[in-house]
Amino acid sequence: VWLAALIATQPEGFETLGYSLVEFLGFFLIFAAVLGRLWCSLYIGGRKDLALCQSGPYSLSRNPLYFFSFLGLIGVCLAAQNTLLTIASAVLFLGYYRTVIAREEKRLVTLFGREYLLYMDRVPRFFPRLQIPETEDTLVVHSTPFIRSLRDVSWFLMAIVGIEIIEELRQAAMITGWRLPF
Repeated sequence: VWLAALIATQPEGFETLGYSLVEFLGFFLIFAAVLGRLWCSLYIGGRKDLALCQSGPYSLSRNPLYFFSFLGLIGVCLAAQNTLLTIASAVLFLGYYRTVIAREEKRLVTLFGREYLLYMDRVPRFFPRLQIPETEDTLVVHSTPFIRSLRDVSWFLMAIVGIEIIEELRQAAMITGWRLPF
């Protein structure tokens, strides 16, 4: 349904400067999501449930992977110049992940106890705090989870190509007068 709405809806004036700026903002958010998710995987990949990660992006937000996925989703919607889908996607994402995060927090309290409770008091749940992240001098990178993350973020990058194809089809439709039947 989401993909059909993305493809089938065309905003009025999508070829104007304002919509081009919205598209650019969307591409910027997609790139931020890709870089952010890769940054997260450097810190958490191969360590999840073994040690409580509190450095790097995890010193700014307890759920930075979800936050960067949110940026990517909003970026895709904005790059497609679809403000209604952007709003609907943001509301659905935040509503769904609120329950996912609450379930994960219960599990992490069970795993890490007081250490996680102190972490919860110090670091925001979703939206990151704006400060310099805490880092480690040495970081062990597990290659298999990192490669999996590269594959995962490739979907965001492929969305850019898909959005550009949709935009070209919209412009061709304007020239020929062709319209979708719905």
